[in-house]
Amino acid sequence: KKVHKELKAEAKKCENVYLAPDPDREGEAIAWHLYEALKKTVPEENFYRVTYNEITKPAILAAFEQPEKIDMDRVNAQQARHILDRLVGFQGSPVVRKQIRGANSVGRVQTVALRLVVERENEITNFQPETYFTVGAEVRKQEAPLDPFAVKLARINGEPIGIKDRKLLPGAVKTQEQLEGIQSELNNSPLRVSDVISKEVTRKARPPFITSTLQQSASGSLGYAPSRTMGIAQSLYESGLITYMRTDSVNIAQSALDECRSFIGENYGADYRPESPNFYKSKGAAQEAHEAIRPTDVSLQPGKEGVKLDIAEQKLYRLIWERFVASQMVPARIARRTVEIEAGSENTY
Repeated sequence: KKVHKELKAEAKKCENVYLAPDPDREGEAIAWHLYEALKKTVPEENFYRVTYNEITKPAILAAFEQPEKIDMDRVNAQQARHILDRLVGFQGSPVVRKQIRGANSVGRVQTVALRLVVERENEITNFQPETYFTVGAEVRKQEAPLDPFAVKLARINGEPIGIKDRKLLPGAVKTQEQLEGIQSELNNSPLRVSDVISKEVTRKARPPFITSTLQQSASGSLGYAPSRTMGIAQSLYESGLITYMRTDSVNIAQSALDECRSFIGENYGADYRPESPNFYKSKGAAQEAHEAIRPTDVSLQPGKEGVKLDIAEQKLYRLIWERFVASQMVPARIARRTVEIEAGSENTY
């Protein structure tokens, strides 16, 4: 009530009211609630909604130059989520707490995640194990360099062995007798190089981070829990170093693309910059108006941010910065060489 009273008092002094909560569904709903609370104080046509994905002077000025109206589709989407929370969470949680010791709550997200865990656990429980053997050898060439290397048995009489898509192939070695027979024959057979296959493969750059991929990467690379990652990202956002960190879109503003491409050319050379920008497609119903998570200024390299960051913030900023810069580089070129070796007399290995 105190805040509401203060807002109404300030609104009376103003000709227009600009609503600038976060640029997501929840932010849109907050803007709508503020509008509902103040619309008797200021004429309805004098309310404007502004959004920006980065806390920088150019982004904020650009947002205020093109004010919009509240997007009721987003507001309704947030309201639908709110209703689901009440239907599932509010009603289901007390039941679960009574029936299951140690359980706290259920919800529209928790319930689906629990189902995924249960389905995977059922797969594990119902799995019927089958015994199979893999065969390999440690070999070396007969001329320098004589460093030993490992080879793996891939085919018997041209038929692939082993496992594929979690299923045993028909040619798999399933018994101890088969294994001992193969070992015996290989021990008495010379190994001959039958073919050397060399080819160059390319690996495209990965897209810039969205919320989920940032959490996954920070967990794997830095050991950060998702909640910690988002807390650090919030701090980086408030410091003006990164764009908004709650997004499911891989879109990048054209100005940021141009800056990144110029940076790559100046710092890494033209060979690392593709002829045209790399564009990525978002999945499903991503909010395309948002940007991916990226540094607001690509020239602020990790360690040279100009803002005092703690170690955890520095590590996460480096992760975001490197992923963004790499996303606009040419594909990696990888030389792949496969050596095929034959052996055996009665059977061909």
